[in-house]
Amino acid sequence: MGIWDDLKLVHLASNTSFSRGMAYYQSKEVLNGEKCGDGIYKGQVSGSQENIYDVTIDINHPRKSSCSCPFSSGRRVICKHMVALYFYHFPQQAEAIFAEWEEEVREKEARYQEWESEYTIARQQELKEITAYVKSLTDEQVREALIAALLKDFNSTYPDFEDDFDEEDYYF
Repeated sequence: MGIWDDLKLVHLASNTSFSRGMAYYQSKEVLNGEKCGDGIYKGQVSGSQENIYDVTIDINHPRKSSCSCPFSSGRRVICKHMVALYFYHFPQQAEAIFAEWEEEVREKEARYQEWESEYTIARQQELKEITAYVKSLTDEQVREALIAALLKDFNSTYPDFEDDFDEEDYYF
């Protein structure tokens, strides 16, 4: 069972609320918090424009959680302030998520480094083959190949007239 299986309340948050709540937790926007009962936690979270929101989370019944912010006031949603308060009380879960994210970044970087290495080798080989080919050409063949390449580039910039031509637009 992974860390994500333990996150009862935050599973119900939108991706935006989840990531912003993690950011609020990281930047220590949770001003205080206390456990008030079985799975019930209260606290205050500093929001935008110096607002302070009263937050109650119920990890056993997440939809009973509440926050005084405009986003969740009167709604049964999980806001970023609830997510921040959750991780304030369960920092080990936040650290596990950060560690998982860091591992994903390391894996992505390793895959990129592998791709870049393979690309560099392939490009060097292609350059070697092209150089050998060009050296084998006569001056006239080089000129012809250059003109053909420049025309191909020019033609790719301008679509064929027939593709854009509609006879009805030109006849009355």
